[in-house]
Amino acid sequence: MNQDEALADTPPPGATVRAQTRHDKHHATSLRVERSAVSLVLEHGFDSVTVDMICSQSGISQRTFFNYFKTKKAAIIGAEPPTIDEGRAREFIAAPGDDLLPDVLTLMSAIGPREGMDEQLFTDRLRIFGLHPELMQEQMERMTRVTSEITELVYLRLGRGATVDGENDPELAFRHGQAELLTHAMLGVVRFMALQWIPDFERPAGAAGRTDRAAAPTLAESLSRTVELLRRTLSIPGL
Repeated sequence: MNQDEALADTPPPGATVRAQTRHDKHHATSLRVERSAVSLVLEHGFDSVTVDMICSQSGISQRTFFNYFKTKKAAIIGAEPPTIDEGRAREFIAAPGDDLLPDVLTLMSAIGPREGMDEQLFTDRLRIFGLHPELMQEQMERMTRVTSEITELVYLRLGRGATVDGENDPELAFRHGQAELLTHAMLGVVRFMALQWIPDFERPAGAAGRTDRAAAPTLAESLSRTVELLRRTLSIPGL
């Protein structure tokens, strides 16, 4: 373990100490660097942030940085490809009721690294994606790798209570089509959340011309607002 990683291993006063594995230490360092990178981009903008700035704020060397991330962009959007948490997937399939819109959107918003989602990091990244559409496009391309898994989960949810013997091929094909359509539609909704709303929370701060980061909405608030707008839009006559 190098000196940079040792900084992540020192527990705060009064904290309960448990044995850390090498994997734990790697994850802690990676998460610290990602949080620093995202925070700096929100403060200075993507183009103005350098690897040196990220290293300085994270308390690591450039050598350590490049052991974890290939590029500055990787630290900002996350090095690990998005995955679906198995627990969330089971909850989605077994969730009570037939209201799919909020459940599918919540499932898609929970797509993240294998270690689980850091909500603050997730919502801060949404703000960055809203301000830098090119980063959002790259993230959406990464998310398409798990769309087939999401589609299968939606298909299973739609088929709850159905008996295989009581269905014919057209019914099964129609359900597959529904699942694919809903999955791709929700990908677009997630993109809309980032591109349309998150920048609204960068507000001018007086005559100095600076910008202050207003309190960003929680993930639950963002999801609720999105679902409400979607419902009202779909209820417009003629759609």
